[in-house]
Amino acid sequence: MKKKFKFTTTNLKSLPCNPIDSPSTELEFSDTDVTGLKCLSGKTGSKRFLLRYQINGKKTSIAIGRFPDVDLSTARKIARQYKAEVAQGSDPKKARELSQKMPTIGDFFNNTYLPLAQKRKRTWKDDVQRFSYHCNSISFLRYDELTANHVMQIQLSMNTATKHRNAYAPATCNRVIALLKTMGKLASQLLDIPNVAERVALLPEDNARTRYCDVRETKQIIHAALSYHCKSSGSFIALLFLMRCRESELRLRKWADIDLDNKVMRIPRTKNGSYHIVYLSELMIDILNNIPKVTNNPYVFPGQKIGKPIYRPYYAFEVIKQRANVDTPDEVVFHTARHSVASNLISNGMDISSVQKLLNHRSIESTLRYAKLSEGKQRETSQRLSNLITDYNPLDNSK
Repeated sequence: MKKKFKFTTTNLKSLPCNPIDSPSTELEFSDTDVTGLKCLSGKTGSKRFLLRYQINGKKTSIAIGRFPDVDLSTARKIARQYKAEVAQGSDPKKARELSQKMPTIGDFFNNTYLPLAQKRKRTWKDDVQRFSYHCNSISFLRYDELTANHVMQIQLSMNTATKHRNAYAPATCNRVIALLKTMGKLASQLLDIPNVAERVALLPEDNARTRYCDVRETKQIIHAALSYHCKSSGSFIALLFLMRCRESELRLRKWADIDLDNKVMRIPRTKNGSYHIVYLSELMIDILNNIPKVTNNPYVFPGQKIGKPIYRPYYAFEVIKQRANVDTPDEVVFHTARHSVASNLISNGMDISSVQKLLNHRSIESTLRYAKLSEGKQRETSQRLSNLITDYNPLDNSK
C-alpha cells in the first residue's frame, strides 16, 4: 500500500494495522494535500494525526489528535495553523508545552502568591477575602489568557450598584485591583508574561474619613465606655480612645504584653511590621487593673470563646456612642479613635514629629493628615499670621 496519498475519511478508515511483529510501533502515512500531515496506525488499529515540521534547522513533530475523534478537515485546519506559526518563526510544540504548564489565576494565587504573602504580610487574610469575593470570574483562566479588559470588568462590577448591594467605595475597589497588580508583577517575573493589570488605572478616592472626636467628645465616649456593663468591651473602647493604637493592635494584646511595673504595653508587630511600645498613663493602668482576668485566657480583653479575645464590639460601640451623645455617630468608627488622639494632640501643641513617633508612622506624610483634620489649629495658624502683620494695614491711609 502507498505510504503517501491524499487523505480521505474513507481511506483513513481502511488503513491497515501495523503488524504485530513489526519493530516499529506505528505505520506512518503522509497526506499529499497538507505537507507534513501524517496519520499513524498502531498495532491495535488505533490511528492518530501529527504534523512533522522543521524549525531552526531541527526536525520535530506535534500531535494533533486521534482519528476519528478529530476528523480529517479539523486535522488539516490545525496542521495549517501550526505551519503558519512555524513560518513566522514560532514553535507550536513549545507554545503548547508552555501553555500546559501555565497555571490558572486561582492556582497561582493559592500556590504561589499566597504562601509568599503569608510570610511577608500581616494582612494576607484580607487578600484571601478580596480574591475569593471579587475575582471568581477570572479564577479559572490561564494566567496568560488574562487581559486588561478582564481586570477592568472586575473594577466596573464592583463600582456599580446592583439590586442586592450598593456600589463598593473607590478605596475598596482599588484594594482588589492593587492585589491583581501585585500578583501580575510576580507572575511576570516567574511566568514571563505581561502584567496586564498595570494597564488599569485606580479610581480616585474621595471617601477618606475626616471625622474625629474633639476632647469633649472623647471624654464623653470614655466615660460611657467605662460604665458599660461588659467590662471587656467597655475597657477596650475606652483604651482605644486613649492609646492611639489600631483596633487589632489593642484588641489582640495578651497580659504577657503588658508590663505594669514599667508602665508599658508591647506590640510585637504593628501594621508596618515593626515592634512598638506604648507608654501607659495612670488612667490607662487604672482601666487595665479593673478588667477581670479569665482563667485559661491569656488575652487582656477576653471573649466568650475559651482562650479567645473579644471580637470587634460593634454593638457595644453603638450603645456607647448613643449614651455619649456623639454627633453623626455613623461617621465615628473604631479607627476614628486613632484619628482623634492624633488630632487632639496636634491641636494642643504637640509637634508633628512627636505625634509621628507615638503613632508609629514610618512616613511623616501619614501623620500630616491628622494636622489637616483640626479646624481649630488651622484657624489658630491663620490668626497668628494676621497678628504678625497687624501693624501693617494697607487699607489704612493714615499710616
